[in-house]
Amino acid sequence: MFITMSLGSLNTTPEQAAAITKIRTDMHAAMAPAHDAEKTVLLVLADGIEANHIDQPKVDAAIAQLTAAAASVHDAVAGSLSALHATLTPPQRAALVDKVEGHFEVWHHTNAPDEAATRDAHGGHLGKLAKELALSPRQVETIRASFASSISGVPHFDRAEADAHIKAFGEAFASDTFEPKALATGGSVNAHMATWGIMRTVHFYKAVLPVLTPEQRAKLAHDIRRHANYQHNEMPS
Repeated sequence: MFITMSLGSLNTTPEQAAAITKIRTDMHAAMAPAHDAEKTVLLVLADGIEANHIDQPKVDAAIAQLTAAAASVHDAVAGSLSALHATLTPPQRAALVDKVEGHFEVWHHTNAPDEAATRDAHGGHLGKLAKELALSPRQVETIRASFASSISGVPHFDRAEADAHIKAFGEAFASDTFEPKALATGGSVNAHMATWGIMRTVHFYKAVLPVLTPEQRAKLAHDIRRHANYQHNEMPS
């Protein structure tokens, strides 16, 4: 996804743009199973929030499907990555690598294993949710403490593993020859990132749920469904 997000600002020629449009479409199609699996998790969460009871076995089953689907993405897009490498010039390849690294930094910040008060005004999920649901200060602090306790028991995302993979990808993609399947860590890194991201989301909403009023639960469930369906509809068919 970081690669597809980086393709719109590479100063391509019209001929390159036409080729990249197909490459992006093919990549989105290959990523669709993982995207659909993530949507399933979000919809299960929305149902649970609306009912005031999250069905953990359903959540666990949906997460397992997401992990498996994410693990398969790297091999599924290998042909598209090879085509992209052949389409871009060396400076464009280097620019794409820089953009991928930037997108990863944003993702890592967004998915940090905390919701400290210092994040409320810039990138924190809790600060954003507090505004959307008009949470009271007491609700916010109860959620913050509950989330910190809950997420502490979850194996955290290994930043070093992802950094090593992104460095290896960057060096390989910037070179004259490129073989995507030689990047053996692609599947595991994708799976670990997807699993950590969704596990963090689950634990966050499980911390949120007990303090909400019925009206806040209804609004949050609606917003999660809208977010899940919006992301799904943004994926090219």
